[in-house]
Amino acid sequence: MATTSIIADGITEAPSGDFTLAAGESTTLSIRGVLVMSQTASIQSKQSDNSYTPFGEISSQEPVKVLAAAGTYRVVRRVTASSFGVDRTT
Repeated sequence: MATTSIIADGITEAPSGDFTLAAGESTTLSIRGVLVMSQTASIQSKQSDNSYTPFGEISSQEPVKVLAAAGTYRVVRRVTASSFGVDRTT
């Protein structure tokens, strides 16, 4: 399994690039850095009109999520007082 950074450490709002899962594929998303209460990142699903719909989130309370549904996704780090990044494992 390979882990890559999809959002660099920081405190400002920042989106990852889009990534696609085919049928039968899965990926693990996780917060990287020291966990504090205010850290959240929105998981968003890309729609056919190229808009994004919130799909879930990772946070300091739930720092790891597994996606296992076919589709195109991105992660958006929300503004926070404590620096963190987001990793993706495939």
